[in-house]
Amino acid sequence: GSSGINAEYGGMGPDGHTCSLFPRHPLLQEKERLIAPIEDSPKPPPSRITMTYPLLAKSWNVLFVVTGASKVENVVASLSDEPKTPAGLVKPSDGSLFWFLDTAAAAGLKDRPVSQMV
Repeated sequence: GSSGINAEYGGMGPDGHTCSLFPRHPLLQEKERLIAPIEDSPKPPPSRITMTYPLLAKSWNVLFVVTGASKVENVVASLSDEPKTPAGLVKPSDGSLFWFLDTAAAAGLKDRPVSQMV
């Protein structure tokens, strides 16, 4: 994206959240604000600020680094054809999306070609 950020480097929590975009939270529906407050985070601290999908969509590069066996289920859900996690719903509109996984986090992707795991 021309008016976005060069690179967003982030991770994914065991519940599939990224930034402070948590499953089933109303901020997942934000369409206007690029940065938004969250006062009821399900993970401490309860008050935070977060990038939203509109800003992440304007990023030139989004890089996820995900490690650990506790993330296997949500890695699979994020990289499915119909993502079901906040991290999986991050889609740069004109940029690139990269997932870097350790062996433990990638364990559920054994039937997928390596090119799809990058």
